Amino acid sequence: MNHAEWLIVDWGTTNFRAFAIDENGEVLSKLEKPMGLLQVNNGDFSGALESVLKNWLENYQELPVYMAGMVGSAQGWVPVPYEKTPVKLADIANKSTRFTLSWGAEAVIVPGIYDQSNCNNYDVMRGEEIQLLGLQNIILKDEFIAVLPGTHSKHVMVKEKKVETFKTYMTGEFFSILSKYSIIGMGLPAQENSSSSFLKGVLSDRSGELLNTVFSARTLRIFEKIKETEVLDYLSGLLIGHELSHFKNETVYIVGNTFLSEKYRLACDSLGLKYELVNGDLAFLEGMKQVREML
Repeated sequence: MNHAEWLIVDWGTTNFRAFAIDENGEVLSKLEKPMGLLQVNNGDFSGALESVLKNWLENYQELPVYMAGMVGSAQGWVPVPYEKTPVKLADIANKSTRFTLSWGAEAVIVPGIYDQSNCNNYDVMRGEEIQLLGLQNIILKDEFIAVLPGTHSKHVMVKEKKVETFKTYMTGEFFSILSKYSIIGMGLPAQENSSSSFLKGVLSDRSGELLNTVFSARTLRIFEKIKETEVLDYLSGLLIGHELSHFKNETVYIVGNTFLSEKYRLACDSLGLKYELVNGDLAFLEGMKQVREML
């Protein structure tokens, strides 16, 4: 660990991840903690970060720290303004905020991106822009469509190495709310994994009336068309199927963790969509390496 040259930090609302990187860009060690923005007492981000690093790395005071995610939001450590679409991915690094940590090391926080539609609606991302930068370097394409599954899934259009536009789908959060607090998830027994119920949800009615269709997760259980132990897999498939329903013949790059990517892979296969899978951590790390090189 004394061979670490720099650190990468992905600091979100609920979670904290850090990677120690050597001179060749290889990961020496990874650390994860439930220490998101909401768990930092009195906004003491400096103290929170140092408490983690000093118990992990002997030479932490010498290592520059490159950060992304909600740590750069208005509720985070240092507010870093969003960059407006269309924005060239390579230019994001140059808009980063740099400062000196209390123990003398350099810190960098990368900005997020915002999109404004013709209807004057706004969309934002923080952290995903790093994955997009990494994805661009992995696939070596100037134009592509990316799907980044998560609590707030992102669908992104990149043209000429620029993020042209993107949309957020609250698929993960909607699933969490419905499964924990609605009549759909109320009183369910322990759930079992069921790819058949998941795919039944994916192929459910996608006429656009989601608020009506989602009630089928309740009624199909009542009429024993899905098992009580498979309701949440059906609900997951229904929501993901709706999220992906606007794609037709284009190839999409699915960038996420193994669990979510597998669900999106099954959904794409069922819907006849073309796709490629890219590991989300790999894309994030590659993106941060690109940021460091550019700076």
